[in-house]
Amino acid sequence: MKLITYKKVKYFESSLLKDNDFIHAFFTKRYQDNEPESLQKQLNLTSDIHYLSQVHSNTIFQTNSTLNLKPIIGDCLITKEKYQSLWIYTADCMPILIADKKTRNIAACHSGLQGLKKQIISKTIKRLLEIGSNKNNLIFAIGPSIREDNYQVKIKDVDNLIFQTTGGRYIKEKCLVRVSKEELIPLFKKDNNPQRLLFNIQAAAILQLYNEGIKQSQININRICTYSNPILFNSFRRDKTNSRQWSCIYS
Repeated sequence: MKLITYKKVKYFESSLLKDNDFIHAFFTKRYQDNEPESLQKQLNLTSDIHYLSQVHSNTIFQTNSTLNLKPIIGDCLITKEKYQSLWIYTADCMPILIADKKTRNIAACHSGLQGLKKQIISKTIKRLLEIGSNKNNLIFAIGPSIREDNYQVKIKDVDNLIFQTTGGRYIKEKCLVRVSKEELIPLFKKDNNPQRLLFNIQAAAILQLYNEGIKQSQININRICTYSNPILFNSFRRDKTNSRQWSCIYS
């Protein structure tokens, strides 16, 4: 993914989404004007804006052009309507933007470890199929999140997830996940604490996509670590901050 600077706004752009004419952005941290309405205005875009009150769930909300006056609780937005934009915020979790090249359906998904365990990615794919998408036409862009070297978790919190994503083959072994022709990334690494692992949420997300029949060519990933880059990103694990960065996609 490429870092774009437009006036005073910095964001990452997925070549996979761009090449298929989807307007989108994985924004970096901002101290002012860090709301969807302001960000959209600064990029000279117009749309009906939708966002959520995120709670690390697997709840998916389908939007339309109707204005929602009450906060929507959930962690994924989808739409098949035109002139909509879907927004999610993250500060170590993964922002996942999804688009259908044929129908132009879109989705924006927030997922950390809890979302992976609750299968929010597979549930999102299922909902997109229900509104007319085909798996072969879906493309996925996974934005910046925390990398495995900085994400220590208890083994008991991820052993079932490892079993589900790998078919049980790698509970006590090394597991490498191919994310491109050039790159393999680990699902987990050993930690100095024998009761813990250094876990890779991006690798787990990609394995879940592969298990859904999604091909490597349908996935684009940004491996920049939110924890390790304080100039670019807010990180909850690093700073215990309530500040977030936004990601969005336009139909």
